[in-house]
Amino acid sequence: MRGAVVSIQVAILMAVILTIAIAVAGYLYTTFYSSLQYIYVAVTQAYAYPRDGGTEVKLCFMVGGSGGLKIVGVELNGKEASGVTVVVRGRETSEVKAGDAGYVKAFFPGLQLAPGQMAVGRVVTLQGFSFLFTPQISNTEGACPGE
Repeated sequence: MRGAVVSIQVAILMAVILTIAIAVAGYLYTTFYSSLQYIYVAVTQAYAYPRDGGTEVKLCFMVGGSGGLKIVGVELNGKEASGVTVVVRGRETSEVKAGDAGYVKAFFPGLQLAPGQMAVGRVVTLQGFSFLFTPQISNTEGACPGE
């Protein structure tokens, strides 16, 4: 009878060890996998300037991490842009990938800003991420690096 009890104890101990090992392996796998899917858009410079009865915003950006994002909108002071254009390496696109650098232009009809005012905006992606920026407000369009 004593041998049977020891065998049951060993079986229970092995089951507990195996359960812990599977849980740790799952945690490590999901942590590693999620680190490979991390991506961000760094707005390096932002400009806001008047144009045709509204304000246009130009955002210089760089993309880091791995994977890709689709930029679907830009907001400024709580208002959504009527039109958004994304340019990477001289071509219009909406999908940006890790390592890309370019700019986004967004037009806000009826929005008037004057130099010296403070504006806050955000870039919105299809995946649900948003990246904040504060533009420099002037009367002329600024230039992005490499443009």
